[in-house]
Amino acid sequence: MKKIYFCIKICKFFIIMKKTTFLIASLLMLVSIKLNAQNERVLLFECFTNTSCGPCAQYNPGLDALINNNGDRVVAIKYHMNWPGANDPMYLHNQADNNSRKGVYNVNSVPHTVVDGIRYAGNPGSLNQNMVNNWLPIESPLEMRLRCDVDEASNTVTVHVMGRASTDISGASKLFVGVIEKEIHYASAPGSNGERDFYSVMKKLLPAASGTSLGNLMAGDYFAYSFTWTMANVYDVNMIDAIAWVQNPDTKEVYQACKSSVSPVPFYDYEAAISELSNVKSMNCSGLAEPKVAMSNYGNQTLTNVEFEVIVNDEVLKTVEWTGSLGLFESTTVELGEVAFAVQEENNLVVRIVSVNGMADEGPKNNMLSTTFDGSPENSNVTIKLTIKTDANPQELTWRLMNLTTGEMVQEGGSYDQTNHTYTETLNVTDDACYDFTIYDAGGDGITNNGMYYVKAGSKTLFYGTTFGASDSNEFSYGATSDVEESQNELTRIFPNPTTGLINVVCQGEQTVAVYNLTGQCVYTGIAEGQLQIDLSSFGVGVYAVKVGDKAWRTVVK
Repeated sequence: MKKIYFCIKICKFFIIMKKTTFLIASLLMLVSIKLNAQNERVLLFECFTNTSCGPCAQYNPGLDALINNNGDRVVAIKYHMNWPGANDPMYLHNQADNNSRKGVYNVNSVPHTVVDGIRYAGNPGSLNQNMVNNWLPIESPLEMRLRCDVDEASNTVTVHVMGRASTDISGASKLFVGVIEKEIHYASAPGSNGERDFYSVMKKLLPAASGTSLGNLMAGDYFAYSFTWTMANVYDVNMIDAIAWVQNPDTKEVYQACKSSVSPVPFYDYEAAISELSNVKSMNCSGLAEPKVAMSNYGNQTLTNVEFEVIVNDEVLKTVEWTGSLGLFESTTVELGEVAFAVQEENNLVVRIVSVNGMADEGPKNNMLSTTFDGSPENSNVTIKLTIKTDANPQELTWRLMNLTTGEMVQEGGSYDQTNHTYTETLNVTDDACYDFTIYDAGGDGITNNGMYYVKAGSKTLFYGTTFGASDSNEFSYGATSDVEESQNELTRIFPNPTTGLINVVCQGEQTVAVYNLTGQCVYTGIAEGQLQIDLSSFGVGVYAVKVGDKAWRTVVK
């Protein structure tokens, strides 16, 4: 049976009052603003220690007592260093993240404790309750709420964190999330100082030690994120917990910290967020895209209906309605379907949430994602080559080349047998067409450990990839049809392009005309005697290959 644990600590109590009239609602809003301006501060203790440090063993018991005596008003995270003993197992479990925080404060001795980045830095033996009492009344400009879910079946921990600024915060800010193991007990001391019991040990900083940039936060600005980590080097899964804090990376000041709660109250009722805009190729010649987004619910109400817009090059091409049931902190992938557009040299695709359950989204800052991509330049009379530098698992790599104009599979390759080896192959590109190149990794992590692939047209690199996940796909064009223009040569013209349905074929003499969709199916045939008008609207939006005599063009139906 799948077991999910909730990392339980109460961060703050909240009062929810039902609005009954407009006047009462307005008064409550004023009260809420006043309360939000007086956020209770939670202090962050960042502690640096080592299992072979004698003074650490001396001062850690008092430090742990001070932290515990202040309950939910103090959060702690302990980073283990590689000196004076180089074999501290808790340092070896995550050297990169431990070293990163050491670098933030230029720590060169242990024991060393930093409080809120700027309030105290030094030997923890000098810390006492009177100092904590003086710091706690300092108001924080932020409210923060957090929950962490441990899924033993998948060996993952997911941390959901949200925050809102009640006053303007000067300077940039970053969100840091730390997964900790609350207690680790050894049967025998792992180092030379005799310590066997360790608390609030850092296991992982999410999504990375560098944190997540929040930019400049103004009063009312809001953020919400979810991060997942596949657990490693965990002694007791029941001891996994999480904390979070917001810090100025320049001054080191920590504005607010937070422990986890089993049932944090969201800031809003209707709050959907999108992230990870994917399935949009970095180079495009087909004039087609099928974007996907990851959507999460950070609102109090279950999501049942979300309306999206897909915008390409400043034109709204499609509205998509998602329906389902998504509870608090649940996520799903939304496939937005195919959009057709006229390819430009530089292109921009935007996905935007329009409404949530028929209402305006109350946290709109995370409602829009965009990505840019290039139109494929003309690659005429050049050799197209693929180069792959394999990693430790070359047998996982395969690839294929498709002619998108005809829908035919042109070439495929892999798998490979030599590790850390460079393979170069010539792609069988001869026809005037738009081609799709897709590389697959059965391991799901792309080409790691300095491995990579790239496709070149002559001496020009068209695209490349490394740790791309399960697959990576891009398009390139070859021959005179790589540019979508109304005038393709002196003898034949196809216009308008793009079109809403009607196209005109102008040619010299009598020519056979055939139209193919991207699957290679012939959807129309006819004879042009100098000029022919064709209505493509009944075939649907998309990209079509129009063959006039022995020459082919592409046209986009919007």
